[in-house]
Amino acid sequence: MRWCLLVFGCFIGLVYGQKFKLGGNWTGILTDSAQGFTKAFPVILQLKGVNGHATGIFRLETMDGFSQYEVTGDYSSKKRFVLTSGLKPSLQIKNIALNPFDFTFNFQDSNEYVTGVFHSMGCPFHQLNLYLERDDMAYTLEKNLLFSTTNVLAMAHRIQLGVPAKSKRLKELANFKFQPVYFAVDSYEIDSSYFSYLARLTRLLNSNSDLRLKIIGHTDADGSDEYNLELSKNRSNALYKRLQSLGISPDRMLFEFVGESQPVQSNKNERGKQRNRRVEFSFI
Repeated sequence: MRWCLLVFGCFIGLVYGQKFKLGGNWTGILTDSAQGFTKAFPVILQLKGVNGHATGIFRLETMDGFSQYEVTGDYSSKKRFVLTSGLKPSLQIKNIALNPFDFTFNFQDSNEYVTGVFHSMGCPFHQLNLYLERDDMAYTLEKNLLFSTTNVLAMAHRIQLGVPAKSKRLKELANFKFQPVYFAVDSYEIDSSYFSYLARLTRLLNSNSDLRLKIIGHTDADGSDEYNLELSKNRSNALYKRLQSLGISPDRMLFEFVGESQPVQSNKNERGKQRNRRVEFSFI
């Protein structure tokens, strides 16, 4: 039994990423985030670490071409150490004004970005801020550009919004649980106790641009069918407008209303009625 528990524990640890992995692809941007992201350039770091020594390739792209350097660094912690480039690029297309450089590979547990300040004296990329996130795509560092302006702008926008790295977003999505929003009798006013939950839901939607949200309004059985249908519509619309005010685009939401037709508990007692006066959510 102990052996089974040990194997199961190791499996869970691997599935949920409790052990930090240094090697692989890290993609992101170099940007002047302190000045409002007026500059942003795509970068990729292919990295591996063995016995306290990290080696890899760092590549910076512009609209015209790219420059890539071999990088190395010793570490005692896989989550924070300095990487330093070679003196000359290992591959370059066009004369990208990038000189030898160094930066700190600093993994942030809170958002799972690697951050650092890029030091490359005498070039326009000196002291730009670096943001990297783990990327499981396969990249071949040949002569073609790998990233588009759309990629760069999308990542810059996510960072501005405080959206975490992709690995963190996937964990948050897997752990997120919907909860209904309940209403008082004959009311479609959202109680302020739900505001923090709606903020978390907003962040999740902002973090996963491919998700759309369905909002479904319900009532208890008191009153006429027509009245309850209109009341359930008002409740759905109240949540729709609230999420829109928090920054969710209308085209990412759909709201429906079904009146009293789909109770979750009996309408013969007050507790059941209270549970039926609700708005529910689902992803579509």
